[in-house]
Amino acid sequence: MNSRPDFAAIEAFVRVAETGSFRAAALALAAPVSTVSVQVSRLEERLGTRLFERTTRRVRLTDEGERYFEQVRAGLDVVTEAERAVAERRGEARGRLRVAAPSGFGEGVLGRMLGPFTREHPNVDVEIELIAGQLDPLRDGFDVVIQAEPAASASLVARKLGAPTKYRLVASREYLARRGTPDHPRDLAKHVCLVMGTRREATTWRFVRGASRPAIVHRHATANSWPLIRDLAAAGCGIARLPEYLAAPAISEGRVVPVLDDYCPAVEQMYAVYARGRHVPARLSSFVAALQRFLAVWPGCLPSPPPRART
Repeated sequence: MNSRPDFAAIEAFVRVAETGSFRAAALALAAPVSTVSVQVSRLEERLGTRLFERTTRRVRLTDEGERYFEQVRAGLDVVTEAERAVAERRGEARGRLRVAAPSGFGEGVLGRMLGPFTREHPNVDVEIELIAGQLDPLRDGFDVVIQAEPAASASLVARKLGAPTKYRLVASREYLARRGTPDHPRDLAKHVCLVMGTRREATTWRFVRGASRPAIVHRHATANSWPLIRDLAAAGCGIARLPEYLAAPAISEGRVVPVLDDYCPAVEQMYAVYARGRHVPARLSSFVAALQRFLAVWPGCLPSPPPRART
């Protein structure tokens, strides 16, 4: 056996073991899946043992692979942290940063904060993928996932992004002139409601005024995109329930007006979720800190002003 370690093959093996997938490992390494597969096969040949059991549905470590993984991961972590420490001592955030975020948050928030971030950190290459649903950064090959749920396992860290985001109901002036303005959540049963999600999901919106209460809504349109729901409301198609970071700009631009604002729809906390480690790469910590600063002052995520008194 060649006495010189094959570090590229070892890193490929570790990433596959961590993610349980050659595809996710390839995404994390910015390499083709075929390259990762060849590197792992080369390592197995070099060691004279099979490290993974491969089927069409899953990849699982063998007993020998488990033992090897525990030993080499510690060594690889030492090398990785040494490189990160050198870069961070120079104050540099550099490298590729893969970010996953819900479509509405991505278009409503990230599109506005990335300009200042990339000017401040020109050596960071940001790749954003807009998603529906919850992902695992390790399994799916992302550096950070923006989501409305905290970390799902002890191997992940969740950082709160600003204050909880309020939901607001909005509609166009034309729609309200045509159909009337609801005075109470129960009035929504008589209105066209634009619902985020699919037909299989619940048709209940929750409101808070004293105590939390549900309101049954009769959906007339559904979509799996927050920006599309917002645009349908602006086009006069019905009443939409939007997160504040999308509702506030649309209201300030005059595209829609608030509906039932004094009933305060329930809030949602957004998190940045990433892999737990002793040291976080400078590009990732800088990105999360910039996002937290942006959301601390951006009007789209601040508490809404109290509703005007009715005359």
